[in-house]
Amino acid sequence: MNAKTRLTDSETSAVKQVMASIMIETARARTTITYGELAAQLPVHIHPHSFVFSQLLRAVCAEELQKGHGQLCTLVVSKTTGLPSSGYFVGTAVQGRETGDLEAEWRKDLEALWAHHADG
Repeated sequence: MNAKTRLTDSETSAVKQVMASIMIETARARTTITYGELAAQLPVHIHPHSFVFSQLLRAVCAEELQKGHGQLCTLVVSKTTGLPSSGYFVGTAVQGRETGDLEAEWRKDLEALWAHHADG
């Protein structure tokens, strides 16, 4: 099966909705999810390292943050490192939280997100 490189508007909407639901459930379970695991649960086949996947993930995280659901991108990690990609950490630094220990900052974000969704 070939991975999609472009989505229709209806596919985009459906994928974003599923992606958000998966991440919220992941937060409620107090765990993380890999990029590959998240991609595998989507209604269309999108490669987890593709531009399309990255754009969708960014959009979902921004929209859900505005809705008060927290920084859901904190939950999505690399299978190899167990940490988010460099894009997550660049975003952390851009948000004015530049620190010498980005992993510690990520762990704080993760704990805060889990606490936020604990009553879910």
